[in-house]
Amino acid sequence: MIISIFKKLISKNRINKAEQRHIEEIVANAKTQPTEWDEVSMGNENIVHDKILNRLRQSIIEEQPIHKTRTVTKWAVAASLFFALGLGWYFSQYNLTGETTAIFLKTGRNEIRKIALSDGSVVWLNGNTSISYPEHFEGQKRIVELLEGEAFFDVKHDDQKPFQVKAGKTLTNVLGTAFNISSYSYREKIKVTVARGKVAVNNSILSPNQQLAYTKATGKLEKIELQSDMVTSWMQGNIVFNDESLKTIVTLLENKYNVEIRFADQQMSESRFTGKFEPTDNLYDILDALTLTRGLTYKAKGAVIVINH
Repeated sequence: MIISIFKKLISKNRINKAEQRHIEEIVANAKTQPTEWDEVSMGNENIVHDKILNRLRQSIIEEQPIHKTRTVTKWAVAASLFFALGLGWYFSQYNLTGETTAIFLKTGRNEIRKIALSDGSVVWLNGNTSISYPEHFEGQKRIVELLEGEAFFDVKHDDQKPFQVKAGKTLTNVLGTAFNISSYSYREKIKVTVARGKVAVNNSILSPNQQLAYTKATGKLEKIELQSDMVTSWMQGNIVFNDESLKTIVTLLENKYNVEIRFADQQMSESRFTGKFEPTDNLYDILDALTLTRGLTYKAKGAVIVINH
């Protein structure tokens, strides 16, 4: 298993049969005679570990794009096994980072995280968000992929290198600007909102305080005017939704508060809402506001909540 994973990992470097045999010999020797980490010959252990882990993650992302996040733990274990077998030095020796290393990050349920990209651009990630980006931007474009969730991008201007963000079936192109993308899998739409500058999304041009919504089921694009600071207020810990169905909002609340919310009648789940809640508003404050405006009630028992007429 370890050998096959390692072969996949370095296949892009056209490993030959002699190298394959060499890997197998290393694995066999390491199993019988485990070696201590030698920083002189192997390099910094933490840096090499991160490079191996991120390349493993990128490998599985490229080969199985539908199951990206589910396999991260397996690859993390595989990376640890490489160290147990003393293979870290081989990673450096054969220059497996000849291509720019892809970095994969995923935030926790209620985590908001700020990251800096190599070009000076800054990205804020909302909770339950996954993103992939290169360690260093090379070539004619700066390409980032928002795999799941929501992110705010403050992009460093570069006339020579457009910045692109892939999110589902949307492609956002900019030179230097600030914009928000919401692309949670449980939401009906992918939404791009511009805070500063201009953005091109699937050939539609957006200016500040404009949002383009892409409906996943139909491919329909809709442009609306709104205050971008309302959309981006999640960066201050607010919960924000704009013309969202109750079933979508319920999923958001389930993810944030680790509860299960059910409907006594599924028909009520299609009611739509626009609203913003402060970090100090608890789950029941939010449920009170949502249900009272539609003449609904709810009953909580432990971590299970049922919404009724």
